[in-house]
Amino acid sequence: MINHPKIKQALSLAWHQDTAANSLERWLELSQQENWRMSVEALSLMTSLFGASWYFTRFCFYRGSHIISLFDNDKQNVSVVEASLDGLKDISSDGILDEEIERLRIRKNEVMLSILLLQLGDVVNQEQAEALLTRLAENVLIVMYSLFGLDQLETIQCSILAMGRFAGDEMNYGSDLDLIFIEKVMVKNSNEYIVNKVRKMLRYIATMDPSGALYEIDMRLRPHGNSGVLITPLESFLQFHQSGREIWERQMMTRCRVVVGDEELSEQVKHAILTNVYAEYELSYLAKEIIKTRFLVEQELAGGSDKIDLKRGKGGVMDIDFLTHFLQLAYAIKYPQLRNSSTRQVLKESSKLGLISDKTVSTLLEAYNFYKKSEAALRVFDMKSISNVTKDTKSLLPLARALGFFSDDHDKAIAEYQDCLMQYRDRVRQIFETVIDAAI
Repeated sequence: MINHPKIKQALSLAWHQDTAANSLERWLELSQQENWRMSVEALSLMTSLFGASWYFTRFCFYRGSHIISLFDNDKQNVSVVEASLDGLKDISSDGILDEEIERLRIRKNEVMLSILLLQLGDVVNQEQAEALLTRLAENVLIVMYSLFGLDQLETIQCSILAMGRFAGDEMNYGSDLDLIFIEKVMVKNSNEYIVNKVRKMLRYIATMDPSGALYEIDMRLRPHGNSGVLITPLESFLQFHQSGREIWERQMMTRCRVVVGDEELSEQVKHAILTNVYAEYELSYLAKEIIKTRFLVEQELAGGSDKIDLKRGKGGVMDIDFLTHFLQLAYAIKYPQLRNSSTRQVLKESSKLGLISDKTVSTLLEAYNFYKKSEAALRVFDMKSISNVTKDTKSLLPLARALGFFSDDHDKAIAEYQDCLMQYRDRVRQIFETVIDAAI
């Protein structure tokens, strides 16, 4: 079977070829022992997976025969994955909590695996995959919200805000959940009750077991960061954002939306964001503050000299993010369509409004997708939140192959990836400086 032309082709295109070959050989031995049957097409797709992700390779061996149906041809379409996403909500709070959460972990990983298979099979692109990954995270959070009874509270209203990539429908493999919890206490002395529930829920979400974890949690974006309370009272949230926050804090709130919670409370939170973030700004001051913060982040948080930071480094994702933040804070008071949590959508709307040219937006979107696809390839191998590309060329071949740079001369493939990356970084930085400097 391993010598079948389709499987040989899959091995030749695998990102990590040795890993793919070794894992496939083990799987075929196990399949023969257990009398598992898979078509050549399904095995070819599995080979691609084995070459892309050690995390999901382990998960396949852990699940064994239960995983085989995910590789069938009739499962490789978006509607099947969307049905699986909706099916997560069938997990009930009527059962034993630990058992229901274990079911959720397994099904979450199966759905994420299905999304990855769609991407490996070129059924969806990077932007579509991120939208599905975000919807997966939303549904997991909705299920956990229900399992812990946060939808049944009588004395407290509670809502959960998504921040960052989660808010913008742009989650990637290995992304954590950036969250802010908001509460409105209806009866005195009921706060401790919900704090204990939320703390327990967050612990379960982040717990790792043989079937994998649900998500890592990041709560640093809540008011006052790690020194703030776990659940922010509505009054404190409103006061915080009504008190003339720094520009960087306004930037952060452009990537914020309610994902689950009490409807009345959610509307109050959304109103506070819209009225306090999108206001009148003096353009020169706004531009200077955004440039100052951007370069501070680059200087203090970008990777060391032996790495290229796709996210925080020169000409990286955050150049594009900060440019869209500037456009939103500068013009969203006049153009409400810019009040969007998605970097891609803000760029597209800015083009329609004539704030930046179609050609410039096209370049930025190309670069953004290139960076996010590179990030996906780096992260999916072991589901770690990685955004750094090594300058060690020996380690770059799998990433080059993941981005479509194939050559019998491996050094040539790596050099082509590096050249493309450098060109995007230079072009993005030039655009960032040109657009924002024009406002000073």
